[in-house]
Amino acid sequence: MSEDIIRDIKRFNRFYTRAMGLFNIYTDESSYSATEALILFEISVRKDCTAAYLSNLFLLDKSYMSRILKHFERDGLIVKRIFEEDRRIQHIELTDIGGEALKSLADRASLNVKSMIEGISKEEIHVLIDSMKKIEKVLYPNIQRGN
Repeated sequence: MSEDIIRDIKRFNRFYTRAMGLFNIYTDESSYSATEALILFEISVRKDCTAAYLSNLFLLDKSYMSRILKHFERDGLIVKRIFEEDRRIQHIELTDIGGEALKSLADRASLNVKSMIEGISKEEIHVLIDSMKKIEKVLYPNIQRGN
């Protein structure tokens, strides 16, 4: 792999991280990080969600995921329910409080995206979206394999 290719991809990653405001997108008025917001979202859409699933999906250490989930439990955002067929497994679900917190985080993220694309023409936005879809299509197989 060419060092130029690696350098260019790293440059784009730094640019995109700043452009998306990932360092402060959720923290301005929230006690939840971008990682935590993504985990809450996944819990909300995943039937029979488990800590192991979340660790694998986000490529996070199991102990780190455990600390995040304990934080969510303390804040009343999630509940864990024993899976009756295998009592070693706990399914994670959002509480009403968790749903409200997620909605607030999602609304804030939407405002940030609107602000980011404000002033960009519809044509350029279509180019942007098409480019994002191409990046996702190219990278998706490697991400699925855990690379």
